[in-house]
Amino acid sequence: MFKFNFDTDAPKIFTKTAAYPESSMDFMAAVSTDLRPFRARGNKLIISSSVNDGIFSGAAIARWYRSMDRQMGGRASDFARLFMVPNMAHCGGGAATASFAGNQLKAITDWVEKGTAPDRIVAANTNATSPYPTGGLFDPRIAQNFPASGTRPLCVYPKIASYKGSGLTNDAGSFACIEPGFRPGGDHDFNDDDDGRSDNRQ
Repeated sequence: MFKFNFDTDAPKIFTKTAAYPESSMDFMAAVSTDLRPFRARGNKLIISSSVNDGIFSGAAIARWYRSMDRQMGGRASDFARLFMVPNMAHCGGGAATASFAGNQLKAITDWVEKGTAPDRIVAANTNATSPYPTGGLFDPRIAQNFPASGTRPLCVYPKIASYKGSGLTNDAGSFACIEPGFRPGGDHDFNDDDDGRSDNRQ
């Protein structure tokens, strides 16, 4: 593990050979952006993914969604919505608001049966105390301000949750979903890429 070279080893996940004509990434990832048949049948899709997933890149999933949106003429949100989950581990668990399956099920049900598209899904943090110990490796403010036993909204991509300035910080009602205002070249450029590709074509 200590000899892993991110510059030379990480891109190998995209490698294709005569024996394996499909790369590991192509096998594991949904890469098609043409969802016209899916949309034509009137189907609805909610995608949730962790910003912090240690297995799959949240940046890659967001990039796929943007590419799919372009393929769908900028109307992807008519039938498909992405919700990024801060601090969730791989497909669930983790330090923060990873408990939202019931609310997500209700959101997709209401969208299909009532035509109500979800703009936010409330997620709960079931940790009774902060998993970040004071005096540990983390900034002490993380342990002090961690919203244990609280709720936060998951906002429809690309919106993010922003504290309204009043109310409890562990109450989803104290947060609004806002446009992030990211700009090219910034720390959160929509072209940021952490999955081994650097061409920014998507």
